[in-house]
Amino acid sequence: MGTLVGHLVPGTFFVLFGVWFTYRVFLRFFMCQRAGAVLGSKGRVLYRNTVTFRCGCSPQLPLEGILKIAAAAVGMTGECATAFEGGKFKAIGNAQHMTMFFFFGLSGAVDVLTHYRVPLPPDMDFVAAILAFSMEALLFYYHLHGRSPMDVQVHMLLFYVVVGCAVASTLEMCYKNNVLPALCRSYFTLLQGTWFYQVGFVLYPPWTRQWDQHDHSQMMMVTLLFTWHNATIFVFMALAGTAIYLRVKALPQSALYCSLSHHQHHTQPSSITNFDTEHTKNILEDSDEEEV
Repeated sequence: MGTLVGHLVPGTFFVLFGVWFTYRVFLRFFMCQRAGAVLGSKGRVLYRNTVTFRCGCSPQLPLEGILKIAAAAVGMTGECATAFEGGKFKAIGNAQHMTMFFFFGLSGAVDVLTHYRVPLPPDMDFVAAILAFSMEALLFYYHLHGRSPMDVQVHMLLFYVVVGCAVASTLEMCYKNNVLPALCRSYFTLLQGTWFYQVGFVLYPPWTRQWDQHDHSQMMMVTLLFTWHNATIFVFMALAGTAIYLRVKALPQSALYCSLSHHQHHTQPSSITNFDTEHTKNILEDSDEEEV
């Protein structure tokens, strides 16, 4: 990661996953609210957190887990390719980055196994995600020896964001019917991605003059930039949530029914009021929501 590209690549992965999480969490939550309004008071507890979400283009494949594995493979390959000097492995920092990517690949592998209902201990997909974020935080925390003050600052801010991802994932696992931890995971994943970009442009600016990494006023500017990243992501998620809410609210009841009953092949929208609440919850979690 000791280059601009080395920060842009993981940043892109985290931004894409963060946007995906944001869309799917809001969509599931508002769909559950609509279903609850139709099903009655018991339907209001239908929402449930999950680590991954099925893609409507291919609901039978664990695409999210596969993408995690692919992204980890790309990251590990890039780090390995740039770690050799004179035919010898000399970059211990690259080894740390490869280890970080490995844990996210491991999380993707557990996601795939969970998708195919391999008998694993309960919540292993959550545990694997929490482990990946925790190991990333640990590696970044002890990755700063001998760095300049600004270098330490930007990476410590990144460390705090990664800890936020780990904490949010833990709360998701413990409070599966609460949407807030899921939105926090989306928020911190997005923030991690955009801050990876910022770290790359601060430490390895491609076209501007170099930052003075020992200047206190410029370090204060870095802190200000971090707050702007937080504000931008909060506004983005608020706008995204509003747009998704309006989209779901505009759905006719027949389209809502078709989405909920996709895998059960129900054909009579009038029977939606007879749906079993737990059964509908399972449909909400497993449906690719093609009609939305």
